[in-house]
Amino acid sequence: MHNKRAGIRSLRRLAGCIAVLAWMLVVSVAASAETKGKRVLFISSYSYAWETVPEQIAGIQEALSKDVDLDYKFMDTKNSSSEESLQLFYQSMKQFLQEVPAYDALIVGDDAAFQFALTYQEELFPGIPIAFEGVNDISAAKTATRNPLIAGVVESLSYQNTISFASKLYPDAKKIVAILDDTITGVSERKVFYEYRKVFEQLEFEELNASQMTKKELVSALSSLDRDSILLYIMCSEDADGNRYTGSKGIQMVTSSAKIPTFCVVSIGMGHGFLGGEMVSQKQMGKIAAQMVQQYLDGADFSKIDLELDTPRTFLFDENVMNRFNISAVDLPKERQIINHKPTFVEKNIAMIRISAVIGMILVLLMFVLFIDNLRKRNLNRSLENAKFSLVKAAKMDYLTGLSNRGVFMDSLTKKIEGGGEFAMILYDIDHFKEINDTLGHNNGDIVLKEMAARVRNLADAKFSVYRLAGDEFTAIIDDTDREVIVGYLKQIQKVFHEPVVLDEKEYYIHASIGVALYPEDAQNQTDLVAAADKAMYDVKKNGRNAYAFYGEL
Repeated sequence: MHNKRAGIRSLRRLAGCIAVLAWMLVVSVAASAETKGKRVLFISSYSYAWETVPEQIAGIQEALSKDVDLDYKFMDTKNSSSEESLQLFYQSMKQFLQEVPAYDALIVGDDAAFQFALTYQEELFPGIPIAFEGVNDISAAKTATRNPLIAGVVESLSYQNTISFASKLYPDAKKIVAILDDTITGVSERKVFYEYRKVFEQLEFEELNASQMTKKELVSALSSLDRDSILLYIMCSEDADGNRYTGSKGIQMVTSSAKIPTFCVVSIGMGHGFLGGEMVSQKQMGKIAAQMVQQYLDGADFSKIDLELDTPRTFLFDENVMNRFNISAVDLPKERQIINHKPTFVEKNIAMIRISAVIGMILVLLMFVLFIDNLRKRNLNRSLENAKFSLVKAAKMDYLTGLSNRGVFMDSLTKKIEGGGEFAMILYDIDHFKEINDTLGHNNGDIVLKEMAARVRNLADAKFSVYRLAGDEFTAIIDDTDREVIVGYLKQIQKVFHEPVVLDEKEYYIHASIGVALYPEDAQNQTDLVAAADKAMYDVKKNGRNAYAFYGEL
């Protein structure tokens, strides 16, 4: 009888386990079914080359289900933020959204994309939730989240903790000098920076506005700062000379010019000359915004998702810069991370050192110090030379392909129209480029972009000039309106695409859709001309791709 009862209890436990496993399987299948086929669009204020963007995308990808289809669009406002450029992006987005299946949610990164989404919410993104991240304008974020379809995480930079640490490290400092500019982010952060005058009454608050200073003036002002100042980098993406700086290039200029350490509240400069500070985690912000979207895709009420004001931060320091300014790890906050840490000779060889003779130990340590010092000098000299060369090119050249960038194209187009001559504009992109990125990875996607750009660049002559707009979109200007001449260049472009691209030892055939618009026949201003070429290109896509068309012919 006892054995029979024990057997019954065992069967009951087994049945219970089976029931639990079955329930877990049903829940898993149901969750997968809810998100399968869902589409999410991420709009970044910047380009993929801007240091924060890959980190944000990595966080977004980590949070979203693998069944969610994620697309990207880049406004590239660091290179071109004019009204014409923003209008061009709007027209491109409007056309793009008409051509693709509807999205279930939108994620926007940083202030420019946030403002774009708010401006065109009803027209371009009606009825879908918008999750933002990296937004510095906290007041605007709070106002926006009154809309039940808007939520997100703000980028509240840690001025207070960073300034407190800097004041303890340099107690004799009398003022704090911030590097700022007049970009959208710079204007927002300027307000926040000066609010801390009430907290640090012992310090004078000043700024160097890069937007209103030439490069020479900025370098001179930085080099004149001494130990009575605390230098805080906030934003330096442009100067009064018209130079545009990517994050690392502007940072290298600032840190190499200053004779005092540069503190920071953004992580993009770490490894390029910043000492450090308490800074925002770009990856975590992207992850938080994507988690909000994923909750909605899983069935949550988006209006119940709260604005996240607790920006993810951590103290981070660069040991190379610590060594340059004789700063010891014991002077740092206890909870911190240190990059570029190099194990010392003592750490690696403690057992040998203990039994070595005093003379031998002194000689080894001396050689080690000399080696580190020489290595630091070589790296510093190399960085200065690279920065000098790169700063000249960065303002006009596309970072990835080496072609002239969007800003140069817009200037060239303006000059052509103002000159009153007749010319043709070509707009083309790579067919199915997203599939290349999704199946072969972004590294191979970059190889395709560089290869195709190099091939078309070889066609450049006195009449033909080519530019990269953004992503896989390229444009060209032909100083002629003769149809035979234009068609000749179009066929040459198609010909370069006929040659396969080798990726991972395999050949892939890449094609392009090409649209053509004539000035002044098809349009009388810059905006309408770009729109006409864009319309012609999308007409080609509708009719099977891998071809060219003049505006109004299809």
